[in-house]
Amino acid sequence: METLLGLFALVFAVFMLGGLIVAWYSFVKLRSADAKIKELTLAVLHLKSLVKKLSETNTLRATSEESAQESVVEQSAESDTQATDNSQPQTPQVDSTGNVNAALATHQQQAKTSLNEEPRSKPKPLETVSLAQRLEQFLANNGLLWIGAGILALGGIFLAKYSIESGLISITLRLILGGVFALALVILAEYLYRKHGASNHVTNTSAALASGGIITGFALVLATFSYYHFISPVVAFAALAAISLIATALALRFGPLLAVIGIIGAYTVPALVNTGSNNVFALLMYVNFVSIAAIWVANKVKREWLWWQSFVGHFVWLTISVAIADKSDIWVIAATMAIAFYLYVLSSVLGWRLTNKNLTPLAIKVLLMPRKEQLALVLNILLLVLFYSLHGFSSSLLIVSVLLSALCMYLPLRHSAFDSWPFVSLIFSCFAIVNYPIVHQLDDPMLVFSSVFLYAQLVGVAYFVYSVVMQKLFIKRASYSLLLGIAPLLVFAVSYIVTPQTVETTLYPLWTVYLMVMAGYALWQITKAHHALATITFWLTANSFLALVFTMWLNASTLSLAICAQLVLIAYGQQRFKVELPLWLSKIALSLVLMRITLAPWTQQYSNELVFGVHWSLVVLPMMFAMVFYAYRLHSNSELKKWYEGALLHLIALFVTTETSYFLVGHYPDFSNLNFAELCVLSMNWLILAVVYWWRFKISSRSLYLYAGCALAAASGLCHLVLNTQYNPFLEAILIGDIFLFNWLMVMWAVPAVIIALVYYFDIVPKQLKLNKNKVLLPIAAGFSFLFINGVVRSYFQTEQIRLSLPTSQAEIYSYSVVWLIIAAGFILFGQRIAKSVVYQAGFAILLVVILKAFLFDMAHLDGLYRAISFIGLGLSLVALGWLFTRFKLVSEEAPQ
Repeated sequence: METLLGLFALVFAVFMLGGLIVAWYSFVKLRSADAKIKELTLAVLHLKSLVKKLSETNTLRATSEESAQESVVEQSAESDTQATDNSQPQTPQVDSTGNVNAALATHQQQAKTSLNEEPRSKPKPLETVSLAQRLEQFLANNGLLWIGAGILALGGIFLAKYSIESGLISITLRLILGGVFALALVILAEYLYRKHGASNHVTNTSAALASGGIITGFALVLATFSYYHFISPVVAFAALAAISLIATALALRFGPLLAVIGIIGAYTVPALVNTGSNNVFALLMYVNFVSIAAIWVANKVKREWLWWQSFVGHFVWLTISVAIADKSDIWVIAATMAIAFYLYVLSSVLGWRLTNKNLTPLAIKVLLMPRKEQLALVLNILLLVLFYSLHGFSSSLLIVSVLLSALCMYLPLRHSAFDSWPFVSLIFSCFAIVNYPIVHQLDDPMLVFSSVFLYAQLVGVAYFVYSVVMQKLFIKRASYSLLLGIAPLLVFAVSYIVTPQTVETTLYPLWTVYLMVMAGYALWQITKAHHALATITFWLTANSFLALVFTMWLNASTLSLAICAQLVLIAYGQQRFKVELPLWLSKIALSLVLMRITLAPWTQQYSNELVFGVHWSLVVLPMMFAMVFYAYRLHSNSELKKWYEGALLHLIALFVTTETSYFLVGHYPDFSNLNFAELCVLSMNWLILAVVYWWRFKISSRSLYLYAGCALAAASGLCHLVLNTQYNPFLEAILIGDIFLFNWLMVMWAVPAVIIALVYYFDIVPKQLKLNKNKVLLPIAAGFSFLFINGVVRSYFQTEQIRLSLPTSQAEIYSYSVVWLIIAAGFILFGQRIAKSVVYQAGFAILLVVILKAFLFDMAHLDGLYRAISFIGLGLSLVALGWLFTRFKLVSEEAPQ
């Protein structure tokens, strides 16, 4: 019993916390409203003062004009009198009149100036409210009501606990008293509301009392059912549902707080009371009833968060129902989804009576923006996919697919906000095609007119006709142009993918007829279309259908050419019909073509394919380069041309890497089991590609090239690490080739050294990497060069293997000294020639190492005449080197003079 009372206390604590939050929210809103009222009051007072001063100015102006006119009349009369008495001609008082007008103008200007220069009364800044003042205002704004309601509820709980522990009240009487207490709170709330009116103070008080009564009723029913077992699950379910609906109805009178309690309570009733029947129909009918009531209340009280509460509750129970339902429950699930469509989508867009209509064209970006009605559609589709994934295919899937497609095709006729819905139904139709089993014999000639193939034909033709009609009716709604090019193609492509090989010979001719007929219709419509968007849409549609036909009938490499040709046709259509398609469409098409041809060497169907008797890459890649270059010339958009420039560069790099791989290895590397030769080719090709992408990044500043170059450089470095540790020819028995100089040592060390030297010389490494090329690139290039030169010398004496464990002749030892002495001399002379101290300093360092080697190793075992001759030869070499160094130094000093 203490556990139950603890539960009651916890519920009331949560209620208290919610009440405090709502009260604090009301306080903040009232405070902001008071501030706005003060600002408006100051503004009104300021306007009144301006109006008063303006009226005073007008009065003054009128008085000045009257006095000026009177003075003019008096002066005229005096002048007439003087003229009569003196009989002398007088000059008219033009000056006096002019002075009056001037004075009047001056007065008016001064009035305007004084009016304009009058300092405006600025509203006083709002005073900061201290924590104590906020607490005082909170208590004044119904805070005490909520605190008092919570304390009242806790007092009732403690009183009940004492009565139970003392045995003063029986179980039945406790429950009856609890029910009476809950009902009394609700009746008192209604009495106060009716007696004192719908003021904020009375409404909040009534809401606090009614909330206490509703929560008490919930707790009593749960205790009666789960603890005392006085009532059956059905009765408990009905009682809790009735209490929830009463709370929801009271929200219309006492505010949204009761709606929160009622909605949450109504949706939690099936979880709190398990009848054990697993009746999905009853559960979903109850959920639908609660959702209808909740949405109606949410619209009445104008609270968005109540809508979201109902949305979450509805779809949570719908998901649970899908998980526990049988295959026969699909129709009640479909009906629940239809009700969800109406409540959470149609009612908010078309109104409760579905009478709203709006056919204004919307951009595709607007259609793809996330909205709550789209969320409802996506959740329904995902739940249908989940249901059929759990229960397998049934004929109901086709019916649901047709009904969904019909709904998604009809709604755009009422509102353009639904223009994206046919795409969603298209995806679900493709899901039905994929899951549709083939029940007929594969050798049956009528198989293509039955089961999944018949369904695919009907769906493809239906979407084609619908797209054509909608495009003609609403030419400015671009989504139907996109649907025309995507929908039929996607349906036939999906059916093509799932077709068994034994049916291909029968199915492909029929699919070709469908696609050619639709492509012919699209080409025919080009001559009749009067709108540029319709013209280019039919042009692209025809091209996409022809591309799918090529896919069915052509082999791998020629298909790549056919798909690449679509890029040229798209560019030509844009130029021919003066239409600019969205850039993302051309970018996606170009990316797909490049992705296909890049992954082609890794696929089995490309491994041994020949075109005109030679390897496919020798023919296909140059032709694709020509097509992409022609499309590049046709396009005029600068941003898109940069994409095509990158594509051209990628094709060149792909051609180089593919051909070197096939020339050196005979096949493309197998990543599951890389050998020495494959690692050498990959390390060289990836390093070349990295440098190419970095160079492209310096030109275009596109981050994609930077990241791609870094990834390829890292992959090349990893390959070199493996090569120089596990497959090092100096340490392992690796066959490097029987051709002197032109062997695997060149691929492994010489080419990377040259590439890194070029990167260093032309400063290709991006600045963003913050790489010190003198400390990184030069040591790497020197290391590769050192390994290659020594490997070449050793391969001259050891042929195909250069392991250090093999015997080394005296001639080979001397050869190292001679070769490096020549290299040192070359560095010294070249560095002096170009006046680069770093170069000839490196030459002197190499020379020092050569001298030490000669003294410590080469001449250590020589005696007599051989040692003398060796020293004489080394000395003459050094003297000759010194003379040459001095000679070049003199020439370089005389050159400027």
